[in-house]
Amino acid sequence: TGQLVAIKIPHPELECDPVFYSRFQREASIGRKLHHPGVVKTMAGDDLDQICIVMEWVEGRFLREILTKQGKISAERATRIAMGVCNSLEYIHSQGVVHRDLKPENIMVGEEDHIKLIDFGISGSQGARRLTFSKLSNAMGTPDYISPEQIKRKRGDARSDVYALGVILYEMLTGHTPFSGPNPFAVMNDRLVNDPIPPREINPEITLEMQEIIYRALKRNPERRYAGAREFALD
Repeated sequence: TGQLVAIKIPHPELECDPVFYSRFQREASIGRKLHHPGVVKTMAGDDLDQICIVMEWVEGRFLREILTKQGKISAERATRIAMGVCNSLEYIHSQGVVHRDLKPENIMVGEEDHIKLIDFGISGSQGARRLTFSKLSNAMGTPDYISPEQIKRKRGDARSDVYALGVILYEMLTGHTPFSGPNPFAVMNDRLVNDPIPPREINPEITLEMQEIIYRALKRNPERRYAGAREFALD
């Protein structure tokens, strides 16, 4: 068609890995069923000779690039980005899809802070076979953003994505993730046994209301968390 696209291809040595191949195919399949301005669009590419995923070209920067450069961002901008992510999450959850690896590296920020979610490689259908963070594999989530229930090898649902967004909101407002440690296992264990440093202690400009919103999103027990992205966005 002549339109600009992005093409994602696996490294040759991974093409024969059945686990990787399954993940790659799942990402392509999920991408083709999602149609929302806040989710990267995946094109049909089944007739191509090489294993690949063809996606729309998105102008912008990864949220990770923005945070690396600026450390933290204003509450107004952080709220705007978080609201955009909530809108996208509400849509994918309505389609029965859970992202499961939400992090700044998977959020593209464009003009006027319009966002697009990318990388549905470990996403899955709600109610499908559970996918957990075992053996510290990157295919199971990222230590800084993975929810407590996923660490405990329970199947993540919409509330796991809410938890990850709570971590991201904390990071956007303070320049730090809420849990830390000398290695990934320590980072994960920290959230199971400790509460995060109150964000207002790091950035006094954060309002009490915003701090309470972050606390609720980061509840260890998913039943005490926001039930979904819409409820998070309303607060």
